[in-house]
Amino acid sequence: MFKPKYPAPDTYVPTARTPVAAEKSAPPAPTPPRSGLVDAARSNPAAAVTGVVVVGVVLTSSLLAVAITGLALSISGVVLLILVRMLRQEFRR
Repeated sequence: MFKPKYPAPDTYVPTARTPVAAEKSAPPAPTPPRSGLVDAARSNPAAAVTGVVVVGVVLTSSLLAVAITGLALSISGVVLLILVRMLRQEFRR
């Protein structure tokens, strides 16, 4: 009843490709040498050392910030506990 009418394909014409045609095609082009992190470190070792030092500094500062925050919270917890106990003793008098 309600069947969509699709337009005829006008841009893509499928062609049957046989294995013989695939063998006759040109061999793939050689891939260029990759320029990755290892190659960059080999070409500029000072930049690699600087990057490692920067990462170490960032990680150390993050861990130090967590440690200082934990220490501050534990000290403030102890101080609040002492204040609460002192107030309880004053109310008992």
